[in-house]
Order: sequence, then structure tokens, then C-alpha cells
Amino acid sequence: MKPFFRALGALALLCAYASAEIPDSTHPDYDLRVVAMPLQFKTMGLAFLPDGSLALATTDAVGGGEVPDPSPEHKVYLLRGASPDSLPSLLREISHGWKQISGIVAVGERIYVADRDGFYAIVDNNPAGDLDSNRKLIVKWPVSTRWNFGPFWHQWCFTPLYRDGYFYAPYSGSILTGGWSNVEATTPLSGAFLKWDLQGNLSAFAGGLRSPNGAALDPATGEMFVTDNQGSWLPSSTFMRMRPDRFYGHRQTPTDLDSNGLVVGTHAPNFAEAYPYEPPVAWLPHGTVRSSPSQPAKLPTGPFAGDWVIGDVNNPGLVRVYLDRVGDALNGAVFWFTKGMGYAAVNRIVPGPDGALWLGTLTTIGGNWPSGEKKPFYRLTAKEQGGAFDIRAVRSMDDGLEIDFTQPVNPDSIGPEHFTVQSWQYIRQREYGVGKQPTETRAVTAAEASKDRKRVHLKIPGLTIDRVIHIQAERLASSGGMALWNDEAWFTLNALSDRVWDKNAPTVAIGTAHTPVAKARVAWIARGGALEVSLACGTGACTGARFTAALYAPDGSRLAQAAGEDALRMPLPHGSGVGLLRVESPVLGNSQVTYKIAF
Repeated sequence: MKPFFRALGALALLCAYASAEIPDSTHPDYDLRVVAMPLQFKTMGLAFLPDGSLALATTDAVGGGEVPDPSPEHKVYLLRGASPDSLPSLLREISHGWKQISGIVAVGERIYVADRDGFYAIVDNNPAGDLDSNRKLIVKWPVSTRWNFGPFWHQWCFTPLYRDGYFYAPYSGSILTGGWSNVEATTPLSGAFLKWDLQGNLSAFAGGLRSPNGAALDPATGEMFVTDNQGSWLPSSTFMRMRPDRFYGHRQTPTDLDSNGLVVGTHAPNFAEAYPYEPPVAWLPHGTVRSSPSQPAKLPTGPFAGDWVIGDVNNPGLVRVYLDRVGDALNGAVFWFTKGMGYAAVNRIVPGPDGALWLGTLTTIGGNWPSGEKKPFYRLTAKEQGGAFDIRAVRSMDDGLEIDFTQPVNPDSIGPEHFTVQSWQYIRQREYGVGKQPTETRAVTAAEASKDRKRVHLKIPGLTIDRVIHIQAERLASSGGMALWNDEAWFTLNALSDRVWDKNAPTVAIGTAHTPVAKARVAWIARGGALEVSLACGTGACTGARFTAALYAPDGSRLAQAAGEDALRMPLPHGSGVGLLRVESPVLGNSQVTYKIAF
């Protein structure tokens, strides 16, 4: 077993591989294509630039827990004109000699890289000189004499994000070789969700993470989400929403016990343990749904647009997560989504400006760790016309659950006997991967369909929060006789809703089957010390069209921002310059456009 894969194996040791219950095929409403590349990469980072170019960070086999030496095989590429038929000539190496890249992010045209020792900016996207020096250090990770240099496994800072002038990234807790957490924290910020700026000011936004190999920003809400991996204090993997000054469950195990259970050593608590505990949005049942979850991404198009998908380096394909909002809380419904990639270990996912999801794989799933040959790039797009019969959503009701389907359900398969519901609780414990409580069967006392038969109300007495509810639909068919493509869901119930069932209410439309076409164009002019931005539809203004506009400096720092209707006015910094203008509105194709401007 190569040391690099032993290191990644700490994401979920002892995770016996379990195949999904869906066929090894693409979801019928989506199209999966291999992207033509001259090489097959071990993908550690993906990011799109405003012009549609794709930045790609790759790695080679490197050490276990120590900081590896820089290698010419650890590279950043830029793929211009990325498409399913991309040609080798479009791929250009722009930087190499990194230690161990764990993620990248683009802010405007600037590419930033999280390496094992710190966070860097790529200086030139068209370098003519030494590729080893094409970088600028922004921040060193804290306590560099111990962070990553101590005896503990893979202290990585994964998949950085950018939001409103700051960068964020999840950093793993301190873990012993073998995956246990009964060890002193490597630094005071071990397990933090980090926050920093371009001046190098570094702090903790939240804490209590174990091995969080993936983060993503929801551009619609500004919320940040992270996946974490099962182990000590985590009886199963999780999908979490990051909120300030919250504790997400992983502890530096406070005591060492001998074979008789006697305390033989103690460790300081995690810095965040005094914060309020924040439960995961969705538990990802270990070995069944996910084993070593990787970067999440929001589906940009298709019948499930707005839902999240999650890859895995130790379990095939993608799962989908629907978010059920109850006040300020989130319940998460997890579904099988798509395979079709064989045993490729999907490590990085990013939505593209073309409305597609771009999937970067690590290598091949092999037992407990990714191993073997490299796998290709993939591009997942929604078909123009969907039509699969699938579970679209699960929602909490005041007396049970509501199941939302993509097609009307045959009235002969709506009775309570067609639904089996079980629940269980996860309790965090110090032992590795321990804490799933016994499963309980829940009685479905009634089932009723909505007027359009796309929603089914399940009356289930006694549901309580802090439970995973497994719903198995049995022998269901659509009104056209189609069988369910996926017949089960795992629903994490964090908040009980006061929604009352109404069978006559219309089913809410979700998603879109194709990339939206732009209905507007952006106009701007610098005048009187301000930048005036407006939307134009046809030959006139877009009356009543809401939009936001933000102006960024070339280094990615935000200079001004405004939101409103019809026309906006943003004050400009003193003097003239150049920058990036980013405008978001529902009337724009893909909702967001970016321009390089002078002012």
C-alpha cells in the first residue's frame, strides 16, 4: 500500500467497502461524459475562472503524515475552453514544485492554492519563466514547527473558499497513525474551520472537525458546508453547515485508558468544545451511504437543481442531499444519485459556467483505500428532457413526513404498507466509529396523496429530533407504470416542523431541466466617483429586476457592493484602476456574470 493512500485512508479507517444499491449507471435525467485529457490526474483541486478556464491541481504519490518534499509532479494546470472534447493543446501547466496541494479557489482571475505548509497565490496565469517560483505566500499555517511536522497524520487544510473578502477552509484535527484521536492537539487551532484574509490574519471561525475533506459555498445564501469523516467522536460521516463559534463534535480524546479501563493519560480539550454543539445537517450512514466523503457541490441544473451532491474516495458515485429548512434549522434528506463511474474515487467537484458539474477523481477505490490506476475527468449535465420517477424531497410535517416525487404516483401504491420507516440515533463516543444506537421501526398509520399525486403524506407518530429516519418505498409505481429509480432516503431530523398537511396545495416546482438562457445584459459607467450598474432587457431597462453587483480588485479584495432593482450606484476607491465586476440576477444566464473593467 503506497504511503500517500495510507494517509488518505485516515479519512475513514476500518471502512469496509459497501456497494451502493443503485446500478452502476448514470441517473436517467443526467448525462455523464469523460472529458478528453492528455493525462489522467489525481485531482486535489478544481476552480473555474470568469473566462471559463478551469484551474486543476494534481498530486502524485507522496508520504504518509509527514510534510513531503516539493515535487515537480505536484502541479497546477489551466485548461482554457474546458469542454467534454477538450484537447491536450488547451491544457497548460502554470506551476509546479508543491508539497501536497489539498485544494484551490479562484477569486476573479486570481488562483489561490492551499498547500501543506501554507496558502499561496499564483502570480501569473501565463508564466514564461520558472514554474517553481510562480507563487506568493499569503499565510503560513499556524505553529509551523508542529503543524504538519509533528508525529500525527495528515494535518491538511482542505478546499479553501472565498466569501466577502475572506478565505475559509476546514483543517483536520490531530489524529494518531491508525486514526484515533487520543493525542494532544498539534496546534491551538487543530480541527478549526479557519478564516483569514490577504494580509495573513488567521483565526478560527468554528471548530471540532476531524478529517474534513471538502467544503463548498452556496452562492445563493452565503452558507458554507463541510463534509467530515467517521472516526473517534464521529460514529458516522457528516454533512455540516458552518456557523460562527460552533462546535462540530470531534474532540482530542481527553483520556487514555489501559486494557482495564483505567485512566493512564489526559489531553487538553479541543479549543471549540466550550462552544454550543451544532449537529450535522445530514448524517451519512457509514459503509452504506458514504465511507470517506469528499468535496460537496450544489447541482446547478436539472430536476434536482439546488440540491447538494457529495463524492467519496472510498465509496462509488455521488449521493444527493435535499435541505428541508425549518426556521433557522436544516434537516437533510440523503438519496442515491448517480454512479456510472465504476470504481473511480471522486475527490473534487465544482459547478461550471456551462451548467455542468465537473468531477475530478483521485484514483480507483480498492478495499479501504483508493489505489491502483488513475481515473479520468467527468462532466455531468442535465438532459433537456428528464422523466425519471424518483424521490425528489423529504420534509418534516407536524405529524410525520411528506415525500415529494418527480412524477405522479399510481393511486394503487399509496397505502401505508408501501412504506417502511426506521430510525436510530448517533451518540458521539471516544472509541473509533462507535455510537450508532439500535434501530427502531416506526409505524406508518396513514398515507395520503396530494391532489396532483406528486406528494405523499406519511403519518408517523412519535418522531423525535436527533434521529436518522430511513424511508424505504416498496413496490411504488408512477401513474405511467414506471418503477422508482431510487427507492430509499435517509432523513436527519434536527427540527420538527409545524407544517400542516394540505393535499390541495400545489406541488412546488424545483429545479430546471436546462441551463437558463440570458434575458438581460449588464451595462456600467464610472461617473462622479461612483460606478453605475444597470441591467438592460431588449432595448430597454429590466424593470423590477433585482440584482447584486460587486467590484473586486485584481488581488481578489472586494472594493464595493450593492443590491437593488433597475440600477445601482457603488462608490469607487480614489483614483483610477482596473477590477472585476460581478453581477448576479435571476434574469442572467447561469445567474452570474463577471467582467474585467477599467474605472
